[in-house]
Amino acid sequence: MNFFKTIPLKILSLNLIFLLFMSVYRFIFFAYFSKGINLSLLTPDIFKAFYMGVRFDLSVIAAINVLPAFLFVVLFVIGKKSNFKFLGSFLKYYYTIFIGTILTLCCIDFYFYSYFKDHLNILIFGLIEDDTLALIKTFYQNYNLFLISCGIILLFLIVFIISNKFLKFKRYNFGLPKILFRFLMSIVVLFFIFLCIRGSVSLQPIGVYSDISSNTFINKTAINCFFTLQRAFEHKLKASKEDESDYIFKAGYKNNIRQAFADFLNKDFDEIPEENPQNLLISKTPVNKKLESIKPNVILFIMESFGNDLIKYNSDKFNILGKLKEHFDKDIVFYNFSSEGDITITAIEATLLNTLLRPNAIFLSQSKYAYKNYSFASVKPFQNNGYKSSYIYGDNTSWRNVGAFVLNLGFDEILSGGIIKKNLPRGPWGVYDEYLFDLVFETLSKSENGKFLYVLTTTNHPPYTIPKEYNALSLEVPEKLKNNIQNLDEAKRRFASYQYSNEMLGRFISKIKNSKYAHNTIIAVTGDHNFNNYNIENIFDKIRVPFYLYIPDILKPKEYDDNIFGCHLDIMPTLYNLSLSSTEYMSEGVDLFSKNSKDNIMVYGDYIFNKNIAVHKNIFSDKQTFYTLNNSKLTISPETDEHKKLLRKFLSMVAISDYLIRYTGK
Repeated sequence: MNFFKTIPLKILSLNLIFLLFMSVYRFIFFAYFSKGINLSLLTPDIFKAFYMGVRFDLSVIAAINVLPAFLFVVLFVIGKKSNFKFLGSFLKYYYTIFIGTILTLCCIDFYFYSYFKDHLNILIFGLIEDDTLALIKTFYQNYNLFLISCGIILLFLIVFIISNKFLKFKRYNFGLPKILFRFLMSIVVLFFIFLCIRGSVSLQPIGVYSDISSNTFINKTAINCFFTLQRAFEHKLKASKEDESDYIFKAGYKNNIRQAFADFLNKDFDEIPEENPQNLLISKTPVNKKLESIKPNVILFIMESFGNDLIKYNSDKFNILGKLKEHFDKDIVFYNFSSEGDITITAIEATLLNTLLRPNAIFLSQSKYAYKNYSFASVKPFQNNGYKSSYIYGDNTSWRNVGAFVLNLGFDEILSGGIIKKNLPRGPWGVYDEYLFDLVFETLSKSENGKFLYVLTTTNHPPYTIPKEYNALSLEVPEKLKNNIQNLDEAKRRFASYQYSNEMLGRFISKIKNSKYAHNTIIAVTGDHNFNNYNIENIFDKIRVPFYLYIPDILKPKEYDDNIFGCHLDIMPTLYNLSLSSTEYMSEGVDLFSKNSKDNIMVYGDYIFNKNIAVHKNIFSDKQTFYTLNNSKLTISPETDEHKKLLRKFLSMVAISDYLIRYTGK
């Protein structure tokens, strides 16, 4: 028994300490991020989360121990005692590297969650695919990298000291069991490691989808970042393959795309032509002589992180809207309006292509499809009417290969605030919004031709830097909002940049209204995504971004319902009908001022909503959840015929989008 006290017990004890480290991290994670979340009725679920968390962590620790276990088994079977000294020397460096890396990733995960409200996921690849220099500047300005580096070094040092203390095997006065026992014991050790990695004795191993509560945060407390990171690599590997997922097949329309069009358009199958069924998506704006004579300019702003979540708190003391409020009060705003995803590139693709985003697909701008010219691109109807089209962005347009993507779609020019005027004040993600808006006005003034300007702002982005000379309006944080904030200092920076962007946008709109462009320019504004995180029952609040419209009185619809549902898909059809006469366009969305918008939908990732219900459908599995929607709250419900109809619409849209992207375009 001296042998078991000397070596296996020490290795086991050391790994239990490592497991304890990970549990301590989970406790810190829970204590910090649970602030503002009502968990009073979920105590049993919290205990389940920590129990499940130990299983997840044990799986990671066991995976790290595969090589040590194999070496131990080999030396154990050979039976030469002096070899165990080598094992101890090797393991103290091995554990230092791997356990130190694990704890470092936990720290990275903590900061990642503070921004994205999720564990490490596929967005981590944005460090390479996004504007890497801007990200580094963001990290540098938002975090004390020197202290963080010192902390990481200290972590590795602590792991080394503890490992060195436990793994000094100097005495060999123990006896080894007989060979048969050693052999059987080796099998038990390897089986135990396998079982711990699997995390379960049931048919299914422990996995990232092991939900234990209806509360999203509790589920995220249970999981650790290594499982979500593994999933991210799997998704990235799938996405990087030339032949990516066949969404037509995943949506249930393999070799039957005509049925997808029939389901989406509510037509009989026989009404769908075998050749070019996409032509059924073509609509035509009505003849409008006023539009033909005015030929109004159209400006579409995609505002960084411009969600609904803060607007409801706006007041004189917490003046989050600034100058924009007077325009929100006078003009048209759709608040039941959703983004199509969580990050900027998803908003760009949805509005540039007039198609539904395929859930978890590789971003088009970074795929082989970025170099196709599509007839359904949103710029085409303007181009066909002689408009000058410009894509305007405050930073480098090589970001996510968007520059090449946009030019292939047919835009006449790309304007970058930082390139056109190199000395403009800027933050890590581009020139400040006020200077970008100046560039927009200058572009509008260059000639009398009708113009379509697509503008992407960047200032309201971490680390939330704004010009020093900007005099912020009152931002006394309401107590109700303060109770939901985990880091008040960071939140105040965010509020200031949110206000700054809104104030500058409001000034720009006022400038247009007070200029010669007031009667012939339509301004549309929406957000690329919201920012705050919500529980699943509150996801309706998470997905909403406002859709604002300034329309000259002579062109403004006399009747409209600003309570209808809409999403990014509906922006361009709405703008076509407001600005273009007798013009064809292709889109899966609808004109929000048309009769067709009465029973419109919202689509966000793999969620689809109408005014009564919602469906969540994982396109890569059989998992689907049905909800009722009441007062902006989701409640799980049994499947109804209405759910089936809504789900069929979503799946048909996914298949049609995949068909359009894969099989059309030049």
